[in-house]
Amino acid sequence: MLTDINPFVYSHPLPPEEIIDRDDETRALLGNAVGGHYVRLYAPRKYGKTSLLQRVLRDAEREEGMIPVLVDLYRVVSVADVTVRLERAYARHLKGAVRSRVDQFLQRTGIGLSLGVTGISARIQLDPKVDPLPALHALLDLPLRLEQSGGFRALIAFDEFQDVVKVRDLDGLIRSHIQYHGEVASYVFAGSEPGLMEQLFEDRDRPLYGSAVPMRLGRLAPHDVGAYVAERFEQTGRDVGEALGPLLQAAAGHPQRAMLLAHRLWAVVPHGETATLEHWHRAYEDALAELEAEFDAEWRHLDTSEQKTLRSVIEGDGSPYRGDVLHRLGLTKDMVRKALPRLAASALTERNGDRHEIVDPLFAAWIRRGADPPD
Repeated sequence: MLTDINPFVYSHPLPPEEIIDRDDETRALLGNAVGGHYVRLYAPRKYGKTSLLQRVLRDAEREEGMIPVLVDLYRVVSVADVTVRLERAYARHLKGAVRSRVDQFLQRTGIGLSLGVTGISARIQLDPKVDPLPALHALLDLPLRLEQSGGFRALIAFDEFQDVVKVRDLDGLIRSHIQYHGEVASYVFAGSEPGLMEQLFEDRDRPLYGSAVPMRLGRLAPHDVGAYVAERFEQTGRDVGEALGPLLQAAAGHPQRAMLLAHRLWAVVPHGETATLEHWHRAYEDALAELEAEFDAEWRHLDTSEQKTLRSVIEGDGSPYRGDVLHRLGLTKDMVRKALPRLAASALTERNGDRHEIVDPLFAAWIRRGADPPD
């Protein structure tokens, strides 16, 4: 049996007890939920957004007696998709007597809903012509039924909520229900694409305009990452040694990239030894090699002006309008002004005071190494 297991997980969300810091964010989300507020949570991909949601839902259930429901809307493209995701989310999270009462109610509707294996997803698979809209209306109204089943308040988190824009009028349909849930449910709308999230909540013509408290998930503090990494090295019979400093610098507070680098470093340090700079350089190269295909695909997805603008951000040390850099890259200020909002909307760049930064520090390092845009 394997006993010397790498403690750094980066390929999927962490369990609540393994999250680095995020205590303030957890308290803020939980406070809003208990107060009946709706929250719009934004974080770039791989910032630990889903892990944070799972922690908040756990604490809401344990500490406040709320019913937690996490609905993953990643890549939904139809009303049927959304209906199945919502039905399965309730099936995962409802327990005991509440689950039994809700399931009985759903089955009495006569529209094919169930928290078992014979729900709407099964009906759609057997007959794709089934209209899922009545079922979706019933599921969106479930918080009212939960309250009737025993005075429970629900905390419902929609993850990757920006994908609702792919389903025509879905945000309006959702609003038509949740506007009556203030006394029985709280909602977190979490998304990873700032442009689409702004479109949903900051466009006056959209149904959800101004309906949620904005909250942004930021980078991790270096000392929190450092303490986490050092402790787990020690627990597994190793010392992170002089490699900790460059690891923290390379990760730049990016949660997933910090775990990837720590994972790679741990893998090259034998049990009972201390990490050296030689270990670090090997681990860093291993990490970049693992990400090569991902970064190449991301780069090719960008147009030439976006590629050059990313380089101008890097070579201008956060200032993409430096004349010498623009001249060398064949860029104009107008091209940069048009490209920057597109890059920010897709969470490739962000503002930090007067500086522009590439969100993923390892993508920035990959570009810096010579991913030149095509002529």
